[in-house]
Amino acid sequence: MTLTKLTSINPAFHYGEITLQKKLGIDKEIGERTNGFIRSFMPEQHRRFFTSTPFTVFGLVDEEGHPVATPIWGDDDFIESPSPTQLRFNLPTDVLKMIQDPLNLDVMAGSKIGIVGIEYATRRRNRLNGTITHAINGNLTVLVDQSFGNCPQYIHKRNTTKVQRITLSESSKDTVKNNDSFTISTSNVLNQCARSMIANAETFFIASRHSSLGQEANEGLDVSHRGGKAGFIKVESDKLIFPDFSGNKFFNTLGNILLDPRVGLCFWDDETGDLLFVKAKAKVELAESNMAEFEGAERLVSLSVSSVTHIAGAYPYSHEITDRSPYALKTGEWK
Repeated sequence: MTLTKLTSINPAFHYGEITLQKKLGIDKEIGERTNGFIRSFMPEQHRRFFTSTPFTVFGLVDEEGHPVATPIWGDDDFIESPSPTQLRFNLPTDVLKMIQDPLNLDVMAGSKIGIVGIEYATRRRNRLNGTITHAINGNLTVLVDQSFGNCPQYIHKRNTTKVQRITLSESSKDTVKNNDSFTISTSNVLNQCARSMIANAETFFIASRHSSLGQEANEGLDVSHRGGKAGFIKVESDKLIFPDFSGNKFFNTLGNILLDPRVGLCFWDDETGDLLFVKAKAKVELAESNMAEFEGAERLVSLSVSSVTHIAGAYPYSHEITDRSPYALKTGEWK
């Protein structure tokens, strides 16, 4: 899609994000309201937030430049913040192996990264887009490009507990292999297990990217949380559709999609610890006639699936829902 390179009062936004804000006639309002909100450093409370969490989610690109969302985890002190402009990660061996193979993600110095942290017990969420400045043997240092908080509207309150997993091989016609730590299956289509996992999901993470991954702070990677009621993602063969509800109107994910349609989705299974990674090309459906398909949606995002990776028993946490988001409960269902 060819877009006019619009500018905003707030230079933190790129022209994909501004295009969607302008379509709603709120670009000036958002630009004024967010000045000073999207920062090139982390406030002290964000530093404490990231360093106290047992897990977080990265947005990285693979060897073909396709964005992928992946959870990472470690010991109590696996995330440090040596300064307001830096986060430092000490990734365990199994997490580093997952990133390198089968996901084949770029964690080299100089590469872009998106990070979202969620504290489910309080429904807090903070975002960070940055650049990896140091990467040796799982020790990563990230320099902040953009740091900001996000509203908790569609986050379900959950208890987070660590679980001892037993990895079992999935029986399927997909390619299955072991890499010492995980049992992995890959396919270019959604099998029945993947469809069921997605259809029952009440949350997922989505990674997206700017078309250039350039030097500007707003030309990077982004990873975001999406939540709703079970069934809010429509599965049609190898096509997925999910509704986009009213939020902060930044349009970080959707603005990226306008510039580069490639996205990466990540789902997890609380019972088994299985992780599902879906690569797809996305399209933002802006036509108002489509909105009646899902009550409460302001627009729809359709995804054409190109690759699916299933990793059995990898994720060591369970996130049991204790209180569903009242905002998600107010949304409708697919007809």
